Amino acid sequence: MNQPQHCLGGLVMPWTTSITCGGLGGLVVEIVVFYGRIATWQAARHRALAKDRKRDQLPPLGKYIDAPSDALAAVTRLSLGAGAGWIFSPQLTGVFAAVAVGASAPALLRQLGSAKTLQAAVSGSNFTASAGEPSQHSSLSSGEAEVQP
Repeated sequence: MNQPQHCLGGLVMPWTTSITCGGLGGLVVEIVVFYGRIATWQAARHRALAKDRKRDQLPPLGKYIDAPSDALAAVTRLSLGAGAGWIFSPQLTGVFAAVAVGASAPALLRQLGSAKTLQAAVSGSNFTASAGEPSQHSSLSSGEAEVQP
């Protein structure tokens, strides 16, 4: 029988719930983006009507919505949200937290991918987790020399 897992004073939700809620969080963000496009189209139509334009001169919806690219963006955002829900599932203790992780998935995953590994941070080496190669950026100014331990 499965024992409930504990995490910092709360119960960890099942990973399937984390994935579902993360995906929903990503979808919510994409719906907000879609609404922004619809609102922009509506405002353009109102401006055109205020200038006494005829109905055939109103801006078409297709000028503001590109169905194939918008659908692909929505599926990608949903997938990123679900992936973030899965990655962070051991730390998630509530539905709202999982939805928030899904909504912020692109930023969270970008931050996670650019973070130094613990070993590299402890050893002080200049390696990044994402590339596995020495960093091209140095925090030293041009007049300072790097001191090796």
